[in-house]
Amino acid sequence: MEIASFKPQRNISPITILIYVSVVIAIGLIVYFGSDVIKNIKNLAGKSQLSVTVLEGNAEVFFNDTSMGKTPLDAVDVRSGENKVSIKNDSMKYEISLDFLPNTEVAIVRDLGINDTFSAGQNFWFEKGDPKEVLNVISDPPEAKVFIDNTEVGKTPYKSTSLTEDDYELRVDLPGYENRTERIKIKKGAKLNVAVKLFPLPVPSKVSLLEGSQDLYDIFSDNTLVSSKPSSWISAILYWNKTRGINLSGAGVNKEPVFDYFLDYNGSVYDKAGNIINDDTDLKKLSEAKKGAYLRKVSDGAVISESAKKTYEKIKGAVLGKKVKVLDTGLGWLRVRDLPNLNGKELAKVNVGEQFLILEEKTGWTKIKVSETVQGWVSSDYVQEVKVVIKVN
Repeated sequence: MEIASFKPQRNISPITILIYVSVVIAIGLIVYFGSDVIKNIKNLAGKSQLSVTVLEGNAEVFFNDTSMGKTPLDAVDVRSGENKVSIKNDSMKYEISLDFLPNTEVAIVRDLGINDTFSAGQNFWFEKGDPKEVLNVISDPPEAKVFIDNTEVGKTPYKSTSLTEDDYELRVDLPGYENRTERIKIKKGAKLNVAVKLFPLPVPSKVSLLEGSQDLYDIFSDNTLVSSKPSSWISAILYWNKTRGINLSGAGVNKEPVFDYFLDYNGSVYDKAGNIINDDTDLKKLSEAKKGAYLRKVSDGAVISESAKKTYEKIKGAVLGKKVKVLDTGLGWLRVRDLPNLNGKELAKVNVGEQFLILEEKTGWTKIKVSETVQGWVSSDYVQEVKVVIKVN
């Protein structure tokens, strides 16, 4: 069979032939290199990418007020230039405007928390500028320590001109706040900006009982952002309990609800959900509550406030934070009994001059804490109340 050949019906100029050849070569390249060529062509379009992660739960992401869907949002193509990104869940909203460079990614990592104070996150974006400057780290609050691969390199605001093109672990740390850690990538010819928002710690690393109480735990803070509004502080404690867990002395870290009620330094009481209790009848229902939390400002000193103490004693019908010293009995010791009368069984003997916490008082008798395992009644005639300062960790 004779193979048909193409015979031009007219003369073709050299320029036309060159164009035909170029088209054939281009098609051949696409067929040969496949998606890589297409990807490169896409990059040449000058678009940017957006990634959004929410650390607790999920949220909806809006790009210039247009919904992009739910988090996590991973490397979605967006137009370059100045753009607004909004992140919303049922109760909170975070919003920021950033300049998106062509062919770079903007990454946003947020913990929306409960309000602007009790929230956190990191934003990462590139920008052109001083070619020597490769990293810029800022934080809220400022003056946080900056660590690169576990080596302290300075404090925020921090700039670096020495990092080479590579991946690094970045950590931002400030006492009284939860630290933030993330992997970063340094690129040639562009400065990486990192903006970090730190979450103020609403509870100490370990929560212990107030000395002088069997069921009231000491939650304290020297950060006025935390302690200035008790209702917000309690909401933050509840959020922290659910998302990080509370390390309760003798019980360990627990993400289940820990406290049955909250008592603040003003003497106000809140239920386990953080709702304030104003009714005396509801207040008395807390008498059997096993775990309470006292919110204390460090600036008030290592004592429970008088108003809080009165409220606690009203709830429990027992004194808080008082001690007695054993007086001379003529024997050098004093019996501790299991009941507030002379027929009570002897549990222990305490020595003259020793001091013990008062747990309860009845006519003629005082209940004291002898040890972690022993408590009982002593005759009020042979003890004397002494001033005590509540110890805290």
